[in-house]
Amino acid sequence: MNTEKYLVAYFAQKGKEETSNSAKLAKQAEALLKEKGVDIETFVITPTETYPEDPEAFLIATKAEKELKSRPELTAKLGGMKYVKDILLIAPNWYDSVPAAVLTFLDSYDFTGKRVVPVISTKDPADKVRQEIRNFLPNTWVLDGVDVEENSTEDASKELSEAISQMFQPSTSKH
Repeated sequence: MNTEKYLVAYFAQKGKEETSNSAKLAKQAEALLKEKGVDIETFVITPTETYPEDPEAFLIATKAEKELKSRPELTAKLGGMKYVKDILLIAPNWYDSVPAAVLTFLDSYDFTGKRVVPVISTKDPADKVRQEIRNFLPNTWVLDGVDVEENSTEDASKELSEAISQMFQPSTSKH
């Protein structure tokens, strides 16, 4: 019996688990993977604290998280990570980084020998974000992944298909 699983893990602010850009991308990725007949699990990376609605207060709070290297508590834990082979990690680009809650998620599990394919919703190229993930997970295959234009998350099937194809290609290098 094959117990290997594929994981779609995406970031969402508390209260926006179904409406965020990452959630829209995750739903599209799930559909594309199901079309391929792939057994997947989905996990929402959600901090327990709610971010401010006011744009300026939001900016202050999220920049402080980054500067302080915060690791906010998450609303849920993922069971069965040892069976996960590949992870499609979907997150926004916040100041050339992923949200602090994503780093909490990455801190919480052993990713040794697994492959992570980052899908970053962004206004600018997310090369620094991918490098941060690689540096954060030195014993993990962090593949190139894809950038998805922040305003184009309604239909990102082309980008997501590219990311998914990376999940099924043999890895020859960590970086």
